Amino acid sequence: MSYIPFSLSKIDRKSSKNLLDMDGQWGFKRLKFRMMFMLVLSLFDQNMSVSSSLNGEGLALLRLRERVVSDPFGALSNWKENDGEIDPCSWFGVKCSHGKVVILNLKDLCLVGSLGPEVGKLVYLKSIILRNNSFSGSIPKQVGELKELEVLDLGCNNFSGPFPPDFGNNLSLATLLLDNNEFLGSLAAEVKMLSKFQVDENQLINNAAARPSCESRDFPH
Repeated sequence: MSYIPFSLSKIDRKSSKNLLDMDGQWGFKRLKFRMMFMLVLSLFDQNMSVSSSLNGEGLALLRLRERVVSDPFGALSNWKENDGEIDPCSWFGVKCSHGKVVILNLKDLCLVGSLGPEVGKLVYLKSIILRNNSFSGSIPKQVGELKELEVLDLGCNNFSGPFPPDFGNNLSLATLLLDNNEFLGSLAAEVKMLSKFQVDENQLINNAAARPSCESRDFPH
């Protein structure tokens, strides 16, 4: 009987090589999958972070909106949830940078209400402009804790009460306008001590005649 000689060791080596090649390919695929998974997870975390920030800042603005008791022009009508999402960057008077609220500009709107401590949650704010409204009450101390704040214009309102002491420690604040409010007579000396602020001393005296009337004012577009 004849037979075909064969080498078991050669078959074993060939099988081992094939197995190693398969292991290598599988290992490469697993590595590639893992890298793709980590990339997707990273992007998801970034989106969640931005979304969380938007929702947090949006909720703070909604709390501020609740303190407005009169909005004759309906300027804040779009300050609301949209399909369960809160994106303040699309709201009137709000401007964002990299998904963070940096400007709140609600001047000339004849708004009546107060400014609450929720403003302190808008930690990236660089500018607050509420000129020519009818906000009353005291300025929340949380405003003085906004370390990024560069411009604060509260002129032509009805603010009163103590002035937040932390303004003196704010190295970013460059412009502070408080003209035509109830507290300015007693705050003149205190404001003058804050020499880095751009304050017109002539505006530290109440001047009701200089305040525009809401009856003759149009909605600013």
